[in-house]
Amino acid sequence: MINQNETAMTAKPNSKVKIIKRYQNRKLYDTQQSCYVTLDDIAKMIRSNEEVMVIDNKSKNDITAATLTQIIFESEKKASQYAPLFTLREIIQNGNGSISSYLAKLGAFPLDYMAKQVQAAADRISTDDVKQNLENRVASAASRYAGDNTVKAAAEKATVLPGGQQDDETPNLPISNNQALNN
Repeated sequence: MINQNETAMTAKPNSKVKIIKRYQNRKLYDTQQSCYVTLDDIAKMIRSNEEVMVIDNKSKNDITAATLTQIIFESEKKASQYAPLFTLREIIQNGNGSISSYLAKLGAFPLDYMAKQVQAAADRISTDDVKQNLENRVASAASRYAGDNTVKAAAEKATVLPGGQQDDETPNLPISNNQALNN
């Protein structure tokens, strides 16, 4: 049987999930209502049991957890009474300052939740590295052979998208007559 909390934590965007885009200027945009919202507005949505997903507009990464953590942090700053000092010290000592780590040690998450989070982060980093490497290779080839459209096309074809196959070596690109004379 699937745990209800686990289902909520791994929710995928669907028609019932309200998508909020976060722009580089830190503004939050509600795509359903077509208006800017604040952290307080998002907190109200959560309190009224709306499913909310916050997406970084540039990277397209899901930043919902970071946004909800920020809401909690801002709420704590406004609170008239803080958590007891011994609890805050314990979070820093036993969770390395991370509330998530501390809660995981207390068993507040499903057993495999943290392992899935670590694997997802590793997959994201790996994919981002491959993407950046490909973009760098294409940009490098394009800048070296800026005047030769045939070479530019060959450089673009030389990149391998994730899931494709890649040769051990970078393919040799044709050299234009002008470049052959300069070498």
